Amino acid sequence: MRFIHNLSLETQHLLRRCYTESQHHRVRQRAHCILLSFYGHTTNELMHIFAVDRLTIYHWFDAWETRRFAGLYDHKGRGRHPKLTIEEQEKVQQYIEQYPQDMKKVVHLLEQETSKYVSTKTIRRLLKNPAISGNALSIHQRRVQTLRSTSVARL
Repeated sequence: MRFIHNLSLETQHLLRRCYTESQHHRVRQRAHCILLSFYGHTTNELMHIFAVDRLTIYHWFDAWETRRFAGLYDHKGRGRHPKLTIEEQEKVQQYIEQYPQDMKKVVHLLEQETSKYVSTKTIRRLLKNPAISGNALSIHQRRVQTLRSTSVARL
């Protein structure tokens, strides 16, 4: 059996506050788990309460023991990493400017250069991301030009 020991009153108060007020569900769950362990709940009880595996509970305990409150939060870099690096995404943008109507050609050129296969849907998702594509600015500029030309034509 493994329990969390030696929580000061202030730490208990802060954990209760994290448990009740945190924006992040996982932080609330982990803070609650630490408190319940301190109050004497066994690992098996915690597994059933939180519907997680024993190993997950032990990971939460390890993170608490090594990093305290910072251990309640997820590490940076969780989730799926992008298929293409920033440089490759810029290269895709250049190919799209050259071949705006032919996504398959863009996929083929990228595959030849980087040996990475991405689908046309991935390319379209890149286009929707204004931070990478710069497409949002050009769309905005085209709309402004269209509005100006229609307003001039009305006069």
